[in-house]
Amino acid sequence: MDELQALKEFRDGIAGAPVGDPARERTMAAVRVLIERELADPPRPARRSARRRLLAVGLAAGVVTAALAVLPLRQSSPSLVGRALAAIGSGSVLHVVGEMPTGKQLLDLRTGATTPVVQQEEIWFDEDRGLRRDVTRIGGVIVDDTFQSQAGGWTPHGIVYDCTWIAAHPTEATKARVSCNPSGDNGTTPHVVPRPKPTLDPGLAGFADGYRSALASGAARDGGSGVLDGRAVDWLVFDTSEGPERVALDATTHKPILIDAPHRQQLRVTAIETTDSADGRFQRPAPDETPVLPSLGKSIDEQRLALDGAAIGAAAPAGVWAGSSVAGLPLASATVQRLVSSYYEHARPTQTGVGLQLDYGSLTADGRRDYTKPYVTVSEAPSPELAAAYMWGAIRGAPPAPGRLLYEPIPAASADSTALAVGFTVVGGRAVAIQASSNDLLLAAARALRLAG
Repeated sequence: MDELQALKEFRDGIAGAPVGDPARERTMAAVRVLIERELADPPRPARRSARRRLLAVGLAAGVVTAALAVLPLRQSSPSLVGRALAAIGSGSVLHVVGEMPTGKQLLDLRTGATTPVVQQEEIWFDEDRGLRRDVTRIGGVIVDDTFQSQAGGWTPHGIVYDCTWIAAHPTEATKARVSCNPSGDNGTTPHVVPRPKPTLDPGLAGFADGYRSALASGAARDGGSGVLDGRAVDWLVFDTSEGPERVALDATTHKPILIDAPHRQQLRVTAIETTDSADGRFQRPAPDETPVLPSLGKSIDEQRLALDGAAIGAAAPAGVWAGSSVAGLPLASATVQRLVSSYYEHARPTQTGVGLQLDYGSLTADGRRDYTKPYVTVSEAPSPELAAAYMWGAIRGAPPAPGRLLYEPIPAASADSTALAVGFTVVGGRAVAIQASSNDLLLAAARALRLAG
């Protein structure tokens, strides 16, 4: 008996029939079949879209409301996909918050306690209106914020140069040194290039873009159950062009808590929902929301110093060093330099200051650091902005507090003689970058830093 026949029997048999009448009971049985079919797991391999499924359930619910009081239904569990779809709601705006590791650690130099540094990604996405907002935070500090719409894209520091804008402003694009042509030639005549509707990129964004539609279309399949960090989970599997992507659903809430995508970092989902109101999220980021960072940092006018604390302290007032040796590696070179940091389109005045570089270990015949042997290099500047010449441009978020080392350790399995452990700390107000050939040497140098002279 199909759904249509069940509904016809309900219509024809229920009208005016008293309770206990055979025709009424036959109709109740038909309705029971209909409801159980709609609530049961969808058959495989035949799949129906979530839209059709929800419409059918809605029709059945509307028809049988008057009969529910006398109908002893069996409670069937909806499918895993259905529960996951219901868990995020049906609002027009998708909101996702997730965290992924940066690979960096924050070390307390006194206690040795370490904390992994994570990057938080927050996405608001309205596919129908073509609106998208991406906010990236590290340690609670906003490091990236982008708003995209069919009218264009913006960051806190101005427009996003896309091919539509470049085509409409060829002269300005050439001045800004941006182009969508491999030759870099934008011409001088404005023309129209349609702006594609904002979508979401691979990884977290790709998940947010496709999760709901993949659930509804049947592209997701049950991947079994398990335990993740002590929590019972059910696994959904999405087949992608890069391979299977697994999503762990909390067994109680049915919301995703982990995305394990091929060739990407695992993403911990801390919140996912849909809403019909984005609460003003779809607007241009504020200009002062993120700091203006130097676009270029360099060191010039290098001068060699005597290899003792007094000479170093005299040439670089308030300079720090790690002593005459680090873990048995002698101080082999000390140089003082003039540091220069400049900003794109002169957003801020160019800054200058005195920098210091100390090399521990062995030097090559031409007096440069020998990467084939154990080494430590300590580089420092009066401020994080000037320390951009010493890799500080790679820091996203707030600088580490004094007594803390922000570092990226060499993987334990690395046997590369040119492996590089990198760390950043603040000593006496000076921004210090440390490079070393091993994690142990990096930490030894960070703990040994003190004022020179």
